[in-house]
Amino acid sequence: MGRKFIHMRTLSFWLVSAVWLTASLASAQPLRFGRAEVDITPPANMPFQVPQRPPFPVIVGTGAHDPLHAKAVLFESGGVKVAIVSCDMTSIPVDIIAAARVQVGKVSTVPPENVMVTATHTHTTPNIRPRFYPTATPEQKKVAASYLEQLPKLIAESVRLAEKSLTEAKLRAAIGTVPDVAFNRRFLMKDGTVLSNPGKGQDELLVNVVRPAGPTDPALPVLYAEGVDGNPLATVVNFAMHLDTTGGYEYSADFPYQISRILADVKGPEMLTHFTIGAAGNINHYYLLDPKNPRRTKGYQEAARIGTLIAAEVVRTYTRLQPLVTAPIKVSREVLRLLILEEKAPALAKQFGNKPVYHDGELTVTLVDGKYTFEAEVMVVTIGDELAFVGLPGEMFVELGLAIKQNSPYQFTYVNALANGAIGYVANRKALREGAYGASYATTRSNPGSGEALVDSAVRQLIAHRDMKPTP
Repeated sequence: MGRKFIHMRTLSFWLVSAVWLTASLASAQPLRFGRAEVDITPPANMPFQVPQRPPFPVIVGTGAHDPLHAKAVLFESGGVKVAIVSCDMTSIPVDIIAAARVQVGKVSTVPPENVMVTATHTHTTPNIRPRFYPTATPEQKKVAASYLEQLPKLIAESVRLAEKSLTEAKLRAAIGTVPDVAFNRRFLMKDGTVLSNPGKGQDELLVNVVRPAGPTDPALPVLYAEGVDGNPLATVVNFAMHLDTTGGYEYSADFPYQISRILADVKGPEMLTHFTIGAAGNINHYYLLDPKNPRRTKGYQEAARIGTLIAAEVVRTYTRLQPLVTAPIKVSREVLRLLILEEKAPALAKQFGNKPVYHDGELTVTLVDGKYTFEAEVMVVTIGDELAFVGLPGEMFVELGLAIKQNSPYQFTYVNALANGAIGYVANRKALREGAYGASYATTRSNPGSGEALVDSAVRQLIAHRDMKPTP
């Protein structure tokens, strides 16, 4: 299919391409399901995730509190195979994802374009961006280079093993609710401004808080896969909250580790728990609405507390699971060309001298009609007429994730953030007008309207998958 360019200034993006891979299958076709996990814990002397810029020295991890994994779930029906890989990483640059997809094509029969690679967004992970540790020692750089070479292969290995484990299965799903765990970290202040986590280190600011400046998403979609013999295979969960709970310099999967431990106790160690982060760009676990007792707790006990509450709701939700019709499986991808925040243009022109194309270490930036742009992939996977997975490549603000869910024709819609790329914070238009962390010149690269364009792409694909027809 040729590449189609559509210039749409009002939405601040150009449609680059759309690749549709669908299967018109009868609903009676059986589903096969596979799952696997591969350890991706880095070795000693690997630079840690803490952002490193000169002249700061490189920090290395002090060990592993718990292992990091790439966890794959694989669905097959009517000859169509699709895999979703969740990695215990803060985010994954598109170059690594592209390399992982290429490797998938070498070690499995899963089409590389049918693989969604996501990051859970745990902050206690290795730093996989060499530009952030130029002051690393030769030994540290050697360790990092070796790890970065292996990471795409390990991601692909999880897909290979999941395909190897394919077995006829049944899917059931339900949606739980986890209240009072996740909080919007943006607050409207008495002077009309919006601040992110006001009073962090300055408690006197808390008395000027009016209310949160946005919603949360307490929904907890739960997908349960079991063999035809009734044996548990996997539980797939998604929740919209930052994974920045443990702190410290030990590698950790954060609160999903506790979820996995508890569900393994409930269902057995052979069952895989697969966690993905939802639209949580402005959502964290801090509670600041009580000025006398604001909660900003971090540590492994806090991660265990949060993981226990989420796991408990998963267990409750098990009793409400409903069977799903699992055919056909449909996969689509759309690549949008988004505008970089226009205020950044002068600095970019000075830094890169108006080169038509350059790679900034994270993504490829292209000059189109004198404007700096970059590509962002929106991927949609649907199974039957009830289950959908949407992959978005940034730290999406919760309002954007809610918009997809509210407009999706699928009863169970997973919004997987930080999937197939890492374009940074993506805020809604309202937040970008207000500013503050995640919605400011310093903390986002996306021009206003970018988030809405990604939402529109996801909803259009979902409606097309559902093959909805107007009411006569």
